[in-house]
Amino acid sequence: MRDFAHSTKGFTFVESLIAFSIVGIFLALTWATAAFLLQKGREQTLRTRAHFLAVEGVEIVKQIRQTAVNKDRQNGFRDAIGSRDGEYVIERNGAAFFLKEGQNESIEMPESPSAFYCRTLFFSGEDPALRMLRVQVRWGDAADCAFGEETLEYRTYLAQYNPS
Repeated sequence: MRDFAHSTKGFTFVESLIAFSIVGIFLALTWATAAFLLQKGREQTLRTRAHFLAVEGVEIVKQIRQTAVNKDRQNGFRDAIGSRDGEYVIERNGAAFFLKEGQNESIEMPESPSAFYCRTLFFSGEDPALRMLRVQVRWGDAADCAFGEETLEYRTYLAQYNPS
């Protein structure tokens, strides 16, 4: 009969090494997957914010246009949108928004992940009663918007309302 109290049999060094290697590989894969998912989640958060900033730009321009049209139906659209092609930024004075020639309206988002965004509106078109609006949002470089890592762009047309 065997004496189990004095058994010295256990895992060999090679068996232990293989078991630790397998556990280590699974831990490394889990760590890499978690890091990858966190990075992609951060990137998606930044892109979603840029999307909302671009849509907000379009909506503010529509509000500026409609306010001007309501004040002066005849010339309101042209006064609000202008007939000149170029780059514009949105400025705010109290509760009113207006367009100002310029580029790279800086918008800081301090929430995690914090980022600096730059929004520029471009108007173009030969017909002053039909203007193409392009809203560009850049992010990734707090010092200079021209070198942002990512760019998101929306285009739409704005037409003058002509009641018959």
